[in-house]
Amino acid sequence: MKRKPFLKILAACLICLLLSSCGFKDIDKRIFVQAIGVDHSGNEKKPYKVTLKLAVPSGSLKEAGTKYTYLTREDSTLSGAIRFLKTHVDKEIDFGHTRALIFDEKILAKDMRETLDFFIRRRDIQMISWVAVGDPSAEEVLKVEPKSEMAGSTVLTNLFSGNGVESAYIASTFLFDARRKIAESGIDPTIPIIRTNEDHSKLMVNHSYVFSPHQKPVQLTSMQTKFFSLMANRTNKLDIEVKNKGKNFTMSVDTAKVKYKILTSPNENPVLKMNIFVGGIVEESSFDMTPNELSTYSSIAAKHTKKETLKVLKFLQKENLDPLGFGLRYKATRIQNGKRYKEWQGIYPNMTFDVTVDAKIRSTGTVE
Repeated sequence: MKRKPFLKILAACLICLLLSSCGFKDIDKRIFVQAIGVDHSGNEKKPYKVTLKLAVPSGSLKEAGTKYTYLTREDSTLSGAIRFLKTHVDKEIDFGHTRALIFDEKILAKDMRETLDFFIRRRDIQMISWVAVGDPSAEEVLKVEPKSEMAGSTVLTNLFSGNGVESAYIASTFLFDARRKIAESGIDPTIPIIRTNEDHSKLMVNHSYVFSPHQKPVQLTSMQTKFFSLMANRTNKLDIEVKNKGKNFTMSVDTAKVKYKILTSPNENPVLKMNIFVGGIVEESSFDMTPNELSTYSSIAAKHTKKETLKVLKFLQKENLDPLGFGLRYKATRIQNGKRYKEWQGIYPNMTFDVTVDAKIRSTGTVE
């Protein structure tokens, strides 16, 4: 009877010997990747040029300031490049804080699905990471360190998250959303473009690319990007610059809502009917404005918004691009027969757009 407690203790000790320790490395043994850049190297044998932006750890962020180091490697595969870069530092490379993936336009144009699949499959990269195109290259964009960038954070996150900058010119896109749209028929992904100036002192985001698996990517201008954001219900804040016979004013929109439906009748041309509401105040004008004519100013702003919206819609139709997901809406609102997307491909080029804009200017609080 006395041996039983001894045997139990011995068995417990033997079991403890089989247990492994914690596999998670201490924070002082890790270095965090803030962003990843992927460029085309120009070498077909090693087409991928991977750049990692690493945050250098320090004891005091206030005293140390912003410190980054960069690792670059050309390889035939993305995974091979990243594994080789691990040999360039004395710490474990941690992708848990990676929130920005910057790509060269050539890489995404070549095979966007394959490139995004790699980052989707990696369990240590968040699918809510932001995706963008770097101009002139992803490496040059990553190496820009603006003076406004604070220690321990990257300016790229503030540009896209909406916590820092809120702008209709920025078409932010998550990694999972870009991958879903490139795989889904009836909608094309829109990726923002990050540019840098000549002296590499600042970053600018006001253009975007629309990618399609059937053709080369098409770049949207800043004006087209702004009205795309409006029609996609991505923003409530934008400015509408109205020019009317020498009397110009700018409407600051703080409320925006867009609805649309696709009408297809057997003996009639297909029509996309879109209703847009914008509300706000007059922010600036080149002439004296009176509160008694708010309805007139609202009507002028509505006509201008309709004109610019139709320009963007017809441009996308001409380029056979569908970043707003009209084809997806068409499939979702019809009984499935296995041929809906093929039907849509025949409908979209011949579709007419019926846009109605309701603009409401509440005040003429302007600066002359």
